[in-house]
Amino acid sequence: MKKKFINIQDITAVMNRASRGLTIEGVMFIDKNTHQLTFKPYNLAKYQPGYYQRTKPKLIKKLPWGALKQSIRNNILRVSVPQDLGTAQTIAIFNQHVAEANDALIDLELKEFC
Repeated sequence: MKKKFINIQDITAVMNRASRGLTIEGVMFIDKNTHQLTFKPYNLAKYQPGYYQRTKPKLIKKLPWGALKQSIRNNILRVSVPQDLGTAQTIAIFNQHVAEANDALIDLELKEFC
């Protein structure tokens, strides 16, 4: 039985991805100089560390049942109320949080322009 070897270029990147169980995109060819089967991984930006990280939203105001945050594109109001509270109480909490969030956004805008 004849053994066949594959020459792998940039072995560290390939082994790092393979050890984590991730796919490795690349091209396999026969090298003209060595006449060996060679695998060359693509140098894609998505393989670089930190590619998928987004900036975290900035906390504008911490509310009793949630928070108001500002991302790059959106203002995010998150409110989480337990289900054992009644509908009237839940609606009142939502309205209170919206009012507080509006005040916080107005204060933020005044701080930016003054």
